[in-house]
Amino acid sequence: MKKLLVAAAVLSTLLSGAASAQNLDKAIDAFKAGDHESAAAGFYSVLRLSEDAGEVVEAQYGLARSFEKLGLNLAALKYWSDIAEAGNEHPHFEKAIEGLVNVGEALQDDLNMPKILDKVYNGPNISTIEKMNPEVVQRVYFHLGRYVYNRQNFKEARKMFKAVKEGNPAYPGAQYMLGLLRLGVGQPDRPPPKFKEATEHFENCRNAIPKDTKNPKLVELRDLASLGLARLDYEQAYELEDGDPKRDAGLRASMLEFQKVPRFSDAWSEALFERAWAHTVKNDYGRALGALHSLSAPYFQDQFYPEAKILQAIIYYYNCQWDRVNTILDETKSSYEPMADRMTKLAESNLEYDEWYPLLQKSMEQKEGAEDDALLPRRVAAAIAHDPKFMKMEAFLKEIDRERKVFEKNRTFAKSDMGSTLVEDFDANAEGYLGVMGKFLKTKVISVAADLSDISTRASLIALETKTAEADWLEQGRDINNLARARLPRPFIPDDTFQFWWFRNEYWIDELGYYEFTIKTECFE
Repeated sequence: MKKLLVAAAVLSTLLSGAASAQNLDKAIDAFKAGDHESAAAGFYSVLRLSEDAGEVVEAQYGLARSFEKLGLNLAALKYWSDIAEAGNEHPHFEKAIEGLVNVGEALQDDLNMPKILDKVYNGPNISTIEKMNPEVVQRVYFHLGRYVYNRQNFKEARKMFKAVKEGNPAYPGAQYMLGLLRLGVGQPDRPPPKFKEATEHFENCRNAIPKDTKNPKLVELRDLASLGLARLDYEQAYELEDGDPKRDAGLRASMLEFQKVPRFSDAWSEALFERAWAHTVKNDYGRALGALHSLSAPYFQDQFYPEAKILQAIIYYYNCQWDRVNTILDETKSSYEPMADRMTKLAESNLEYDEWYPLLQKSMEQKEGAEDDALLPRRVAAAIAHDPKFMKMEAFLKEIDRERKVFEKNRTFAKSDMGSTLVEDFDANAEGYLGVMGKFLKTKVISVAADLSDISTRASLIALETKTAEADWLEQGRDINNLARARLPRPFIPDDTFQFWWFRNEYWIDELGYYEFTIKTECFE
């Protein structure tokens, strides 16, 4: 009887193995036929049931490929990661590295994919990776470079970015990052900036991007390179003595670079604000006020530049228009001090990390003039929501939700164990990622509150300087009362392509960025 039982057990094992192999063949056939849903379900079944190592590795690879074909990049990321972490002994290791990079880039994943690459690269796998397709290897170097840069290993980051050669898809990004490194951006003990080298890197970045590209990521990167060049010109010019011809030339170059950032692009508001500072340093106060005036238009209602008020006050201070200085400073303090207090209280409250994202969403739904003290100020919430890093995080969370719904509702997936298992995985991932986002949001709110408090302090210092200047005028018998100001002549019109219109309290979208004030100094010689 025992012999019969043993024989039955052996037969059962053999049948199970044959069935598993048959399922693998069916999954492969489905994949080749383009039925990637059935293929994924089949590969998952083999992965779950088979005890044959050869079948398991093929099922892992097939599952990752099937998910990638279906545009389920998060699911693909999981299985490409499993293969990559198995090391170069896995028969599909090299394909997994490429797949990991592909889906990570599609997801704009700055967290998981680079972390896995770093883990895999440092160890016995390094020689295998470095012998792979150079195009893929250089993309790996770029992501590793950003990973170690964020961990302040700047020497290793520079080495990685330099290894990305012209013609590679990652080349523009690597050149931009090298430009930041040359300027010491993000480095605690910031070394002296190397302007010449940084300029070269930013220009390389911009020139490597086709002018007619429709890729939004490349367009954004090109605008960032233009901002980088504008800031370089400004910083170098600012260090020179007033009256130095090179200073004026540098400021003009800076303003031209700021103007290369396209109107209505994501970086346009930043270019307008920083151009206002360059105009101010050049004593071109009318254009500086015009740039700031554009930023106050309804089009920029979700942008937040609290320091713009300080710059306005400084401009009027330089022109001895004390009443306007005092009005702006009073508005600044009355607006920003309560906002800073409100955000500080929220940061000090007992909110869990996973409660911050819902709080942000509710804060953005508020109407102007009817804000709730238990929420973030709407303009602050909108500005944080438009932060590039947060936007990537939010897109990642939405992708988790999208893919979870696919596995929950797709007929083929729902009928298999894969559907319920992956839905649970996505639920857990969403919960964990809400915590990551919450930590970021809390840190951001604390930072903005500190910035607003600093602006209020600066406003108080300017107010003190203004009182001192007013006292000096009174001692000299001068009038500090609000003067009746006549309308000044219109600004200079460069050529026939420009038309002049007085501003009549209406913002027209085609006029944004072109406003210019006429301002006359009221200082005594």
